Amino acid sequence: MKRPLCDLHLHTTASDGIFSPAALIDHAAANDVGAVAVTDHDTVDGLDEASARAAAAGVEFVPGIEFSVEHPEGSFHLLGYYIDHRNESLLKLIGYLKERRGTRIHRIIDDLARHGIDLPLEEVLAVSEGGSPGRPHVARVLIKHGYASDMKDAFANFLVRGKPGFVKKDKATLEEAMGHIIDAGGIPVLAHPISLECRDMKEFEQVLDGLVEMGLGGIEACASMHREEEVREFERIAEARHLLVTGGSDFHGDKNEKIGWYGENNPIPWRLFEELDSYKKKNMPAG
Repeated sequence: MKRPLCDLHLHTTASDGIFSPAALIDHAAANDVGAVAVTDHDTVDGLDEASARAAAAGVEFVPGIEFSVEHPEGSFHLLGYYIDHRNESLLKLIGYLKERRGTRIHRIIDDLARHGIDLPLEEVLAVSEGGSPGRPHVARVLIKHGYASDMKDAFANFLVRGKPGFVKKDKATLEEAMGHIIDAGGIPVLAHPISLECRDMKEFEQVLDGLVEMGLGGIEACASMHREEEVREFERIAEARHLLVTGGSDFHGDKNEKIGWYGENNPIPWRLFEELDSYKKKNMPAG
């Protein structure tokens, strides 16, 4: 019998995906993905709904989160797997970040207007479907109003540094993100490490060793933004440090991703879920 795929990096309407948590689980089940991690940006709002649907659908479920982390270079995202999403300390940090970002969407809309691009705020809020509104929601409204042809075009011409609509995002510090994931009983994993934009692998390994000292548990080596030789190199680096290797599509639903695959021809193997689950059972407190 063929073993199913897994996907350990998925987003829902609780942050910036286009599938509701329940619909995402249904989509996974329909595409032979037997284990999933829902890792919405800086929120756990979709986990209860996703968990309930996964149980009904017979899909293995990993409660997760993806924190955007302050970092001097590149883009630093930290995944947290098997978190207790009711942990008071974690919820306090999430609430604090939400409060800090409360006015950002208004500032994005105002900056676009200063460049002659008038988008109705209520449309952006409607697209977010009750989640935390952010750049992808603005991008979808830009497309709707004809300012961009697709998401790639929107992020090439708007919402990034030096372009109309750019407003810096308030992020968790590394200490906050790492500490709160661990405090919530979770496993911290570095998402798509190529996005750190290190000069070379030697510099990356120096950065990584500092993260390991703080409690990092793994590397998302199987990521769509990685070339195959980079996947192999990240796997080697992880193995040398006895770190987990994870993989995910970073699925949002409208960026040409394929759930259960980290590239057009690269299925995410089931063993990555098995290894993550085994690590959790051996190293993390029960509960």
